[in-house]
Amino acid sequence: MATTDSDPGNRYDAGPRDTADSTERAVPVSTIVVVLAVVIPLVLLAVVLVMVRSVGDQVTEAAVSEPVAVVPIPSPGAGSEECAALVAALPEALGDAVRVALAEPAPEGTAAYRMPNAEPVIVRCGLPAPPSFTVGVALQEVNRVQWFNEPDPDPAVTASTWVAVDRPQFVAVTLPEDSGTGPIQDLSDALSETLEAVEPAPAPIR
Repeated sequence: MATTDSDPGNRYDAGPRDTADSTERAVPVSTIVVVLAVVIPLVLLAVVLVMVRSVGDQVTEAAVSEPVAVVPIPSPGAGSEECAALVAALPEALGDAVRVALAEPAPEGTAAYRMPNAEPVIVRCGLPAPPSFTVGVALQEVNRVQWFNEPDPDPAVTASTWVAVDRPQFVAVTLPEDSGTGPIQDLSDALSETLEAVEPAPAPIR
């Protein structure tokens, strides 16, 4: 007759079984790996930005030293002794603008400068009287020089042209927007030291 062992204590207890595959166990990720995963892309991005900025700075520096092409305009006094003396006496900088060469053919009585952003500053000597320089117009004195602001007929033009009207020759300087007052101040000093002052002679109103 078969017997049945009903005592559970006599059974072999193998303990809990781990049915999960060992390859499916969660492996903790090293903190160093996480840090590197975040830092490396940031470092690469910083390197790229520095390279781009360096290239941009080199392009700007090259542009700042480029000769300026000046369009010739009627200047009856450009070949005068006064204009030759002024051009020779002009400083190497007008405010933040640095003097650069003129592209050939270079008009007489002309000098060129460039701002740090490569915008040109043009000085012309020996021009005819500005058409709008008439009796009653407002003048502005800067360092003992009387200046007249010659408005541009094109409202889209943001550059401004100032004409010194109290010297033997009319001297104009064309300034880009946001160039400040430095260029006119330095040019006024050069005019005061080089050319004698004369009484401004605006045209009568017709």
